[in-house]
Amino acid sequence: MIRTLIFDIGNVLADFDWRGYLDGWKLSEEEDGIVERALFLSPMWKEVDRGSLPDEELLEIICREAAGHEDLVRRVYAGAGMSVRENSYAAGLLKQLKEKGYRIYILSNYGKTFYEQLRPSFRFLEYTDGQVVSYQEKYVKPEPEIYETLLSRYGICPEETVFFDDLPANLEAAKEFGIHTVQVTGYGSIVEGLSRFGIRIDPQP
Repeated sequence: MIRTLIFDIGNVLADFDWRGYLDGWKLSEEEDGIVERALFLSPMWKEVDRGSLPDEELLEIICREAAGHEDLVRRVYAGAGMSVRENSYAAGLLKQLKEKGYRIYILSNYGKTFYEQLRPSFRFLEYTDGQVVSYQEKYVKPEPEIYETLLSRYGICPEETVFFDDLPANLEAAKEFGIHTVQVTGYGSIVEGLSRFGIRIDPQP
């Protein structure tokens, strides 16, 4: 019997549209490519989520890959939190599930600066019982330690739990702990995924 539901934030409860955010800068093709590679497509983005280094140290490393464009990279990075917006269905979804008696948790990769900027705007957090966010733990999905932290901290039984995430690698890591999973591609996939476990919710976001 399912008693616990775990949700990722980016591209599950909130839309992470970094491409749309970057397009809004109306950069030249060259500048766009440089910023894209230095920030959003860089392996260092995961280190932002890990929170192992202060922002300034991370930016120094990132800017080495964008020689001559350091100021632009810093300005784009400073506003990157704007690339995330809570999905219109998120708060209502978690409210419905909470009212049905499920325990609800957040498991998300997120950098400290961006999370603290956006946390006040995340209405869905009102309906959660706890959260594990990567920068706080210094581990990122799909590393097993972050799943272990969530399970042990809140006494979660994996066999009674479903995890909703958009990335297959994160879901596969959860399965190693015996957690049921649903890959999220939109609200419809959440509704369908819940229905597989006998959980019925409003089909409209």
